[in-house]
Amino acid sequence: MFNFSKTLSLAAAFTLSAGLALAMAPVELTKENKAHITQMLTEMGYSVGKIKIEKGLYEAYAKKDGGKFEIMLDGDFNIVSGNDNDNS
Repeated sequence: MFNFSKTLSLAAAFTLSAGLALAMAPVELTKENKAHITQMLTEMGYSVGKIKIEKGLYEAYAKKDGGKFEIMLDGDFNIVSGNDNDNS
């Protein structure tokens, strides 16, 4: 027997997950993206060091007001976390 409700639910789930995957820009470490991140964080008062990709996000090592930070950004350059890593 064909279960229309279950099939419709599965189709909706696949559509939603595909839409979410397309909603965020891919994380690619290009010269342009590094420059954009550096400019953005510099305008916020950070001194930016190394930028790399970690766990599907951009990870920027930066300093501000004597503190060391690891700032994580998504593919649309939204800051998703910023950890103070001053271990002194």
